[in-house]
Amino acid sequence: MEFFTVGKKYNKGKVAHIYCEKNAPLNSISIMGNCFLMVILTRGSIGFSVNGTMREATAPVFLCFNETESPVFEVKPSAEYTAVYFHPKFLNVNMCFGLLRNTKYSDIATTHDMFMLKPFLDGVHIIPICETYLEKISQSAGYMIEELEQQRDWYWSCRGRSYFMEIIISLERMYGLIGYGAALEKSDNSFLIEDTRLRDAVLYIESHYSEALTLAKISSSAGTNPTVLSALMKNAFDCSVMEYLKRHRITIAKKQLAFTDVPIKDIANMVGFKTVQHFSRVFKKYVNTTPAVFRKESVERRKKEL
Repeated sequence: MEFFTVGKKYNKGKVAHIYCEKNAPLNSISIMGNCFLMVILTRGSIGFSVNGTMREATAPVFLCFNETESPVFEVKPSAEYTAVYFHPKFLNVNMCFGLLRNTKYSDIATTHDMFMLKPFLDGVHIIPICETYLEKISQSAGYMIEELEQQRDWYWSCRGRSYFMEIIISLERMYGLIGYGAALEKSDNSFLIEDTRLRDAVLYIESHYSEALTLAKISSSAGTNPTVLSALMKNAFDCSVMEYLKRHRITIAKKQLAFTDVPIKDIANMVGFKTVQHFSRVFKKYVNTTPAVFRKESVERRKKEL
C-alpha cells in the first residue's frame, strides 16, 4: 500500500506524504517504518491490538499509532471512520521521525510553533473526541479528502494540509483534555479552566471559530448568559468573550500562514473573517505585522535555524 498522494493534473508528479480512506478495510496494513496512522472513528467501535494487547474503542475517538507499531484491527460492522496515513513531514519538511524523538524537539517546536504530535508518540492510542468538536473534525476530514482526491488547483496539497492541520490542532486539544481529566488547558497552556460554563464556551469557540459567532450564541452553548460568561472570561483570561474569539482565530491563522501556501484570502475565510482587509487589520493588531510579512519571515526563520 502506498502511503502518499501524487499530483495528477496540477503539480503533476508532486508527492504529498498523506493518504486518506473512508471506511476502507484496515486489515493487512503495515505502517512499520513508513508513517503514522490516525483513525477518526465517528460511529460504532473498533477493536485493535498492539504488541499483543487487545483494546476496544467506541466512537467518537481518535486512534493514533506511530511508525514503530503494527496495529491489528477488528472493525465492527456499524463502524464509520476515516483512516489517515501520513508522514510527519507532510506538516513540515523538517519533521522527520528522528527530530520528533530528539530531546530538544520540544524547544524547537515551541520556537517555531510546530506540532508536538505527542498523541502518536506517547502510546496512548485512544483519544476521546468531545461532542462539541466532532462536527468540526468531521467537516475538516471531508474537505481534506476532497482536496487530495479532486486536486482542483495548484494549491491542492497545501489545502489538504490546511484541513489536516485543523484536525491535528483538534487532536492535540483533545489530548490536553485527557491529560488533565475534567479540566481544560488554556490555549497557551499557562493554567487550567475548572468552571464548566467557561470550559464549554472555550471549547465551542475553538471548534466553531470559522462561523459568524455572537456573544449570545456562545453563551447559549455554555448554558449561561452573556453577563455571567463575560465575567468568567474576564476573570480567567483578562479579556472579553469576543476578544478570546479573535485571539484564537489569529492563532490558527498564524499556523496556516507559517506552514501552508494557501492564499491569504482563503485563510481569512477559514478563520471566520468575511474580508481579507478586515483579517489583515485584526492580524496586524495582534501580531504587529501583516499576514504576508509574517508568512515570509516564518519560512525564512525556519530555513535559517533548521
